[in-house]
Amino acid sequence: MEKMLKEYRQARSALMGYKLNCPEEEKQVVGSMISDLQLGIEWMQKGIPPGRRRGIHRLSYQQRTTYLDPQYLQSYAQPAACGSPTTLSDSERFRIDEALNDLSEREKQAYILHKGLGFSLYQTAQEMGVSKSTVQKYVERAGVKVEEAKASNLFLVG
Repeated sequence: MEKMLKEYRQARSALMGYKLNCPEEEKQVVGSMISDLQLGIEWMQKGIPPGRRRGIHRLSYQQRTTYLDPQYLQSYAQPAACGSPTTLSDSERFRIDEALNDLSEREKQAYILHKGLGFSLYQTAQEMGVSKSTVQKYVERAGVKVEEAKASNLFLVG
């Protein structure tokens, strides 16, 4: 491997020298050859494909966001359509919406998955792409907020 790495470096430096004096129409081709050699060199040095500079623990918001399968919440959204035996009335649906209104999106997602659908903390964490302790914090915070809403909101009494 070291021998091949050395040969790639020599070829890259030879091409860089040639690019300085080559005709204008060849500069683009030589530049792409240098780029390909650099890619191979980085790959051999790191042992992984080069490219993404961010580690798995530093994913962007779009990469961390996982969307719920619509069937999970189908019984909540349209209970009659899925044949659920526990059909909610409009007033019950309104009370649930009102109780969950103060939750952040992540807290709401964790609370519905764990409490509403019966997922374990581990399954909820896998679904959301976070750690189990983070889900536990989301569910605990959501529980406190729901209890506060039940105590202070007139629509949730009775």
